[in-house]
Amino acid sequence: MSILNNENKENIEKKEREQEQEKELFAKALKNISDSVLITDKNFKIEYINKAAEKLFGYSLNEIKGKTPKIFNAELTSAKIQREMYQIISKGEIYQNELLNKRKDGSTFICEMKINPLTNKNGEIYAYIGIQRDITEKKKQQEELKNQLKFQKALATISTDLLDINAANIGSKINSALKTIGHFFEIDRSYIFQFFDNKNKMSNTYEWCAQNINSEKENLQNLSTARFSWWMSKLAQNDCINISDVTKMDQKAAAEQKILHQQNIKSIIVMPLFIDNNLFGFFGFDFVENKKVFSDEDIRVLKIFTDYIINAFSKHIDHVKIKRLTQHDSLTGLYNRQFFEEKMLSVDIKRQLPISIIVADINGLKVINDSYGHNKGDFLIKKTAEIINNQIRKTDILARYGGGEFAVLLPHTDQKAAEKIVNRIKNRTKKYSNNQLTISVSFGTATKNSVDQDINKILKLADDKMYQNKLSESKSVKNKIVKSLISTLEVKSNETKEHTLRMTKLSVSFGDYLGLSNSELNRLSLLSTLHDIGKITIDNKILKKADKLTESEWKMIKKHPKAGYNIAKSSEEFELVAEEIYSHHEKWDGSGYPRGLKEKEIPFLARIISLVDAYDVMTSDRPYKKSISRKKALAEIENCAGSQFDPNLAAKFISFVKKEVK
Repeated sequence: MSILNNENKENIEKKEREQEQEKELFAKALKNISDSVLITDKNFKIEYINKAAEKLFGYSLNEIKGKTPKIFNAELTSAKIQREMYQIISKGEIYQNELLNKRKDGSTFICEMKINPLTNKNGEIYAYIGIQRDITEKKKQQEELKNQLKFQKALATISTDLLDINAANIGSKINSALKTIGHFFEIDRSYIFQFFDNKNKMSNTYEWCAQNINSEKENLQNLSTARFSWWMSKLAQNDCINISDVTKMDQKAAAEQKILHQQNIKSIIVMPLFIDNNLFGFFGFDFVENKKVFSDEDIRVLKIFTDYIINAFSKHIDHVKIKRLTQHDSLTGLYNRQFFEEKMLSVDIKRQLPISIIVADINGLKVINDSYGHNKGDFLIKKTAEIINNQIRKTDILARYGGGEFAVLLPHTDQKAAEKIVNRIKNRTKKYSNNQLTISVSFGTATKNSVDQDINKILKLADDKMYQNKLSESKSVKNKIVKSLISTLEVKSNETKEHTLRMTKLSVSFGDYLGLSNSELNRLSLLSTLHDIGKITIDNKILKKADKLTESEWKMIKKHPKAGYNIAKSSEEFELVAEEIYSHHEKWDGSGYPRGLKEKEIPFLARIISLVDAYDVMTSDRPYKKSISRKKALAEIENCAGSQFDPNLAAKFISFVKKEVK
């Protein structure tokens, strides 16, 4: 027995020497390789590490010899991982994994490891060789590539979502983009607020919520922005609001903090939404379940996503503006003629019958434009549009059809109902009066009752009826406006009223002295009344100025003959003296204004009124000068005969005054 025991002992010792020699050979072979190598005994006790392992883990062999590799494991479930590892390698199987390991200094890295069991001739494990490699940088690059691919996919999804955005699909497309952003960053709630009422109000207009997260959209409508001054100040400065912990917000943001608490928000990112340098609204990204710290890189990526949505919004707004410009009148905001005619054809179907059309035209608009200016005329157009619009249904189509002309398309409306609408509009216009400006509108209506009638002919019929009514209504309206202008001119300047009365009396007497016909005397009387009507367009301060007029003020004064001509031309009753009004400041030698007419180019009655006007001005007190005597006035007329005045008429006027005027 002793011989056998000795023999077994010698065999074991021999085997152990061979195993140690084999381990030493491995150690020598692996000493200088770039990968970290650990050799343990069969009980996982560290026996050897190479130079790369010392560098990787920061330990010398003496510091860790006899310890197990679990001292390197930094995983949260390290004990469980160690058990699984030992179970595999103890069976003689190779173990491979990527684990979070730690160094002597406590720093961590991702380690790619492979553990090979070493076995003898009998298949018995006598040691383990572990090879480790720091793949932190590799994993980082892989993660960056993965994130980049994820980012590109999300960006492509958003880009696709926002293609062909329009009024009908903008809600679903924006919400889809918000959903993609939410999934990418694991956000609980993503949304957009828009400002309105001059940034005094804001509403949550688009929202996406993760599963099990409550929507807050209905609770966030028509909020006063004045409540959130801190928030608004940040947004106005184009700042991103990044709050990782709502409980630690700035004291200045107490109002904002309160509403965030009400929604159980733990962290939030808010990004301004600018369109054409105007703060249009903002994006909000809520974290409700857990707090989230957003890095600068996260913010950068998030901004790329939101910029896509902003661009889509901007294009949509531009499209809406362009569409509105092509469909609407810029002055009134009503539909334009092109849209009306397109809509008329689309409504022209059997189920819309009867279809009525109203055509309306403002009376005296040209007189208003020529006398008060186009601003007053534009006001009249807009006010008329407002009155008509308030008397029709929302389903009716009202368009500005021309300068002062409107057209109304009335589906499901018979002739009687259309006439009732016209009467309502007329009643409203009669009640309107502002600064002596009244509204008078001529109307025409026509109705399509059967499918075989041509809708274009119905429009033409309504227009013809309007024109017929206008012929009878417009004349009296124009005359009324001009008479109102005369009254207005008299109110503006008492001197002008007195001057007109003296002019009328003197000119008619002089005309009678010249032997003019009754017709010419009537025209001369009318000219005396209307010759200065163009002054209605001149500022009252200039008309009543006591000091000498400036050059620019004289330019304004010199415009009144042309203005008076335009006013008179707009009325059939006063048109017969329009040319004389235009010419009453022309001079015989061609040095007058506004056209520089000379001698007999100047209308005869204008030459008469020029003499009478000059005489009255010289012999009456004016704001800027005192009157002179009759003798001096006649001497001045005689002196200016042949230059300012018709010499023949001047001589006759001097004789007339000396003989007839007391």
